[in-house]
Amino acid sequence: MSKAAKLSPGRLAALRILIAAREGGRYAREVSADLCAAMALDGRDAAFARRLALGVTGCSGCLDDALDAVLDDPRSLSADVRDALRIGAYELLYLGTAPQVAVSQGVELARACTHGAAGLANAVLRRVAEGADAFLAAEDVPSQHRVMVSRARRAGLPTWLVRRIVDSLGEERAQGMLACQLDSAPIAVQVNPLRSGALADVLAVDGARSLGLPGAFAVERVGELVRSGAFAHADAVASDYHAQLIAAAVTREGSCLEIGAGRGTKTFMMLAHAKRRNLDHEHVALDLYEGKCQANAQRIECSGLGEIFTAAGDATDLDACLAAYDEQLGRTALFDTVFVDAPCSGTGTMRRHGEIPWRLAPQECDRDLPELQLELLCEAARRVGAGGQLIYATCSVLHAENEGVVSAFLSSPEGAGFALRPLSVALADAGPAYADAAEEIAAHETPAGAFQSYPCDGGFDGHFCARFIRV
Repeated sequence: MSKAAKLSPGRLAALRILIAAREGGRYAREVSADLCAAMALDGRDAAFARRLALGVTGCSGCLDDALDAVLDDPRSLSADVRDALRIGAYELLYLGTAPQVAVSQGVELARACTHGAAGLANAVLRRVAEGADAFLAAEDVPSQHRVMVSRARRAGLPTWLVRRIVDSLGEERAQGMLACQLDSAPIAVQVNPLRSGALADVLAVDGARSLGLPGAFAVERVGELVRSGAFAHADAVASDYHAQLIAAAVTREGSCLEIGAGRGTKTFMMLAHAKRRNLDHEHVALDLYEGKCQANAQRIECSGLGEIFTAAGDATDLDACLAAYDEQLGRTALFDTVFVDAPCSGTGTMRRHGEIPWRLAPQECDRDLPELQLELLCEAARRVGAGGQLIYATCSVLHAENEGVVSAFLSSPEGAGFALRPLSVALADAGPAYADAAEEIAAHETPAGAFQSYPCDGGFDGHFCARFIRV
């Protein structure tokens, strides 16, 4: 038996996922299912492969720091061998794998890339194993920076980003978020109210438990939902529970302009809650990309929840985006609800999207995104009718993108006619079925009334939502 044959299938699959994602410019999560299926992995090996690939992706910068510190010439590594060494280093630093196992398997991974890399891998990973505790404790950095760098390394995040998180959330909440950064995020779904009865058995197989919002379920897995075609047929959508709370709270009678609708997960959920509450709801879904608009329209048509008008374009110029809708209406449309689901850093969802932290830059979070978000919000304000609500939402935990944008908007000429109101109050007339959801929203509200959640042990993702009323 050759040495290469000793390599575990899950680790080999993880390496192939990382290589395929890098070479194809795709996300590791996107390629993992097809690759594991192509390798005919059993459930256990496939789950291990995904855990390794997603974990390495999320901690890639820290893993490179650990590897580069013990490499004589970091630039000499091929990209494939670096991916192999990252897997070994991830097991040593973050999974607690026995050093002899992590090193020997890392050697075989490197050998699978280039036969001559085995010796280098053995030496490098042994040094990483020997220095693991010191690396995580940041003993190699000046003492005045050691605590922050150590926190960042233990969470697998850039140090600058950890500083922003602490400054934004405060010490206690930041600690809770960082402590669960390497954990898997919980899964939640929202069920189409027209199909809920037919999904009962499917949900039971996936270990579903009802949450405090109509149609919302936490599930242990989604395998049976996928196999049943529930997602493909718009019987349900997967969405973080805190995002579900926002979608439910902003749903109201009348017309709605949804900006940044994407492929329509929140569109689906808003129409589902409008159907449950028997609301007369007219929906315009806008996104920058025509392809996403088409996907949204197709899902809603398949769902049977109603009809939507879609528009594609840059939402910093709504007159151009809504020209066809305005022409159809015979006037410049004003809406009862304008919902800005803003492009953001995604820092509240990093457990699900490991690529986020290492693709962000400080300037993007501190300046570029907040400037764009404020521009979108100010433009959206022009389309809110008398007494209407303007909603601003992100999946970020950073102050600059959230409270910072809200403050800048209220200080702007466009925000002068608006007042900030608690999001939980929006569900006051939704009936007893939504009482628990309203209480949960209120539990996450800031003193000013904005909703701000953050990832924590056993909890859902970080989302922000501010609700303004035109007065």
